[in-house]
Amino acid sequence: MGKFLKKLAFRILVVLNIFSIILLLFIGYSGIVNPAKHPVWATIGMWFPLMLIVNIAFLVLWVFIKKKLLWLPILGLLLAYFPIRSYIPFNLPKDKPHETIKILSYNVFLFDTWDDVSGQINPIVKYIVRSKADIVCLQEATLYTPKAAKIMQYLKKSYPYIDNIKKKTGTDDLMLLSKFPILHREIIPYPSKSNMSVAYYININGTKTLLVNNHFESYGLSSNDKADFNNIITGNVIGRDRINKFVSLVDKIGNTMARRAPQADAVATFVKKHLDKNIPVILCGDFNDNPISYSYYTISKVLNDSYKSSGNGIGWTYNENRMYFRIDHIFASNEFEPYGAKVDKSIKNSDHYPIYCWLKYYPKP
Repeated sequence: MGKFLKKLAFRILVVLNIFSIILLLFIGYSGIVNPAKHPVWATIGMWFPLMLIVNIAFLVLWVFIKKKLLWLPILGLLLAYFPIRSYIPFNLPKDKPHETIKILSYNVFLFDTWDDVSGQINPIVKYIVRSKADIVCLQEATLYTPKAAKIMQYLKKSYPYIDNIKKKTGTDDLMLLSKFPILHREIIPYPSKSNMSVAYYININGTKTLLVNNHFESYGLSSNDKADFNNIITGNVIGRDRINKFVSLVDKIGNTMARRAPQADAVATFVKKHLDKNIPVILCGDFNDNPISYSYYTISKVLNDSYKSSGNGIGWTYNENRMYFRIDHIFASNEFEPYGAKVDKSIKNSDHYPIYCWLKYYPKP
C-alpha cells in the first residue's frame, strides 16, 4: 500500500509540473492577446512571477527527489526564455563609451509637493538635477501649485529646453526637460479621457531624433481597490468576500487594459512611420503595464527595451500597495546601444521609482 501511494504521489507531482509549465507558457506569452478582444485573459500576465517561482520550486524538488526528471522544469524554463528575459533580465556590466546620453523617465506624483520642507528644494526636483540626465521625461508633473515657480526656476538652471503640456483632465502635465534643442512637438492621437503621448523632435548633437513621452491609460483604482488588492495578497480577506473582491479587481484591470490597447497600437504605428524614414527614436514613460502585457509587447515589436538589454533583476518601478511591477520603461531604436539601465530606489517621494539608462548613438551605414 505504501509503495502504491508513493508511486501515486510521484505521478501527481509529474502532472502538476507539466501543468505548471503549461500555465507558465500561457501566462508568459499572454502579451500577444489583445485586451480589447479578451480583457480578462490579458490580465493573467500579472501572475507571471508566481508561476515562475512555482516552476523553479519544481526544479529544486526534482534535485532532491529524482534528478532524472530535472529536464522537465528545465525544458519549461527554456520554453519561457523570452518572457523571463523581458521580466527579469540579467546582463553583464559594460563600460559606457564616450558620447553617451543619459535618459531618465519618472512619474513624479505631482512632485509630491505636500512633503516639501519650507525653505528647501523639492526633493524630486533636486534628484532630477543631481541625476545629470540629458533628457528627462516626466509624467504627472504639475505647474499649478504656489511652489511651481520655484520648481521651474531650479530646473531651468540645468535644462535650457523645457516643454510641458497639460492633460485633458486633472492638474498634471507631461513634461520634457532637455539639454538638446526641441524642434517641434505633436500629440499622438488616440482615445483617452485623461492620458496622452507626446512626440518631440529633438536635435541631439546634429541628429534629428524622435522622442516620445508616454503616459498610457491609468488603472484608475481607488484607494479602496488598492487596499483590497493588498488585503488579498496578504490573506486578510477570506472566503466568498475575497473571491468577489478579486473578480471585481480583475474586471476593472481588464477593462482598463482594453482601453490601453489602441493607445499602444497608435504609438507603435506612429513610431513605425518614423523608423521607415530612418529617424532614430527614443520612447519612454509610464506604460501602466508590466513586461508581460499587450502594451509592452506592441512597443517591443518596433523598439528595443533598454532595461531588458542592459538592466538586471525585476526592477519594479511602482512601489505602493504591494503592486510591485515594472510599469515604467525606456525603449530605443536599433541605432542606440543601451548601457547601465537601472530603477533607482534611493528616492521614495513618489509612488514610482525613476528609471534611467545611457544610450550610445551609432548611425546606420
